[in-house]
Amino acid sequence: MAPDALRSAGTPARAAVDTVRDPAPGAAERRLVRAAVLTIALLALPVSAVAWALVGPSGALSALVGLGLVLVLFGGSAAALVHVASRGRGAGIGVLVGAAALRLPLYLVVLLGLSGVPWVHGRSLAAATAVGVAVTLTAELRLLSSLPQLFWIDVAPAPRARLAHDPRS
Repeated sequence: MAPDALRSAGTPARAAVDTVRDPAPGAAERRLVRAAVLTIALLALPVSAVAWALVGPSGALSALVGLGLVLVLFGGSAAALVHVASRGRGAGIGVLVGAAALRLPLYLVVLLGLSGVPWVHGRSLAAATAVGVAVTLTAELRLLSSLPQLFWIDVAPAPRARLAHDPRS
C-alpha cells in the first residue's frame, strides 16, 4: 500500500490528527473562550445552590459574583491570546503563561477589595472563586493538551526520509 493511502486509510492516529487540526486562524483560541464559558455555566447552579444552602441568598449571590470574576479574568486572558494569534505566531505561549500568572494576583486583589462590601459573604465568594479557578484551569489544561495549534506544532505527518542510493561518498 502506498504511503499516501496508508495516511488516509482511517487509522486511529490519522483520525486523532484530523480531530485536532483546525485551519481557521484563532479557532483554537476561541475554543478556549467557549470552554471557559461552558465550564462556569456548568458550575453556576451547583456552586450557588450549595452557598444558598449553607449561608442563604447572600452566599449564593457572592458565589455567583466569584464565578463571574473567574469568567471575566479568564475571558480577558483568552481574548488577549485570540488577539495575538490573529496577528501572527510567536508570542501566543508568552501571552498564555503571562495571563495565567497575572490572573492569580488579580483574583486576590479583587477578593480583598470585595471583602469589605456589606452584602458580600466573604467565605462564599472566596470558596466559589477557588472552585471556579481550579475547575477552569483544569479544563483549560485539558483543552490545551488537545490543541497543538496553540503551540504551533504541525500535526501533519512528516514525510518519510529516503535513503540515498548513490554509491559515491
